[in-house]
Amino acid sequence: MKLKIFLSLVILFFLKAAYAENNYFLSKTLLVLPQNSLVKIKWIISPDPKNKSIDTTADKFHFFIDYKNEPVILYDNKLLFNPLTGYMAKFKNPVKDVICLDNGVLLFSDGSNLGFIEVKKDNDIIPAAIIKAIARLPMSESKLFRGEDSVYALAFNKKTKKHEVYLFNNSRSVFQKIASLNEPLTSLTGKGQHLFIASGKLIKEFRNGKLSVIYEHPRQEIKEIFYNDKVGLIYKTSNGVGLVKNNTALEFLQTENPTLFLKNTSLYVFFSSVQGVLEIMNIDDLKNYSFKVEKIIDIKQTFQEELP
Repeated sequence: MKLKIFLSLVILFFLKAAYAENNYFLSKTLLVLPQNSLVKIKWIISPDPKNKSIDTTADKFHFFIDYKNEPVILYDNKLLFNPLTGYMAKFKNPVKDVICLDNGVLLFSDGSNLGFIEVKKDNDIIPAAIIKAIARLPMSESKLFRGEDSVYALAFNKKTKKHEVYLFNNSRSVFQKIASLNEPLTSLTGKGQHLFIASGKLIKEFRNGKLSVIYEHPRQEIKEIFYNDKVGLIYKTSNGVGLVKNNTALEFLQTENPTLFLKNTSLYVFFSSVQGVLEIMNIDDLKNYSFKVEKIIDIKQTFQEELP
């Protein structure tokens, strides 16, 4: 049964949430959900328009949800802090990547090694953190990605001119090559050797050694993709977030430059302009609907001016 999406949508032109005694309207944000969906929203950190916008450049800003379901930020590759509790730790050397698995395990990369964090108290007010290596990355400057119970490393092999994907073998503490591709990748995720990769406007599936296109965004390049068994495949562009199903997608959230973290059946969204964190719960319920979007509205065209 197909969902008559344009007749049964709850459209929130400004994402509204009650937090404490205040209601807050987040400008230039559009949330689109099926009318009877089980999806709910909750502010983890209330947005504050007085806060200054944070630079969320991918190489210097990392956002994740820890084992307590609390937000943690790695800022400027050195400062690790929990905005709810105020806990902080600083790395002596810059961190390149951080991966937080659904079980709460934290893994860090310095560009050469994969390891755990070790925090030492010293005379400084902020505790010092170092990376305790457990494995070498397959190549220098390998980039880490996460999937369902999986940690991947992506590296460019200068000799073969191939973009190689490695899967971390936890029992042996080594990365094993599982794919060698001709094209550059923007993002990747998956489960084990079953991969989803983003390149340009395309999302492709790599399975049993074969690569096939499963979705093409009509407007923007895919910046990041996220996957777990419960939710399925989520994508992010510069202005949108959507769920891919049967070669189509429902772009249920439009906002400017969101930062995402998928955990279990919740999608967490960090809004850098107001430093707010929103939890979109039961996002897996969207898989129960058949949907086809003929046209995706550009958020920049929808909202031409900032509202007071």
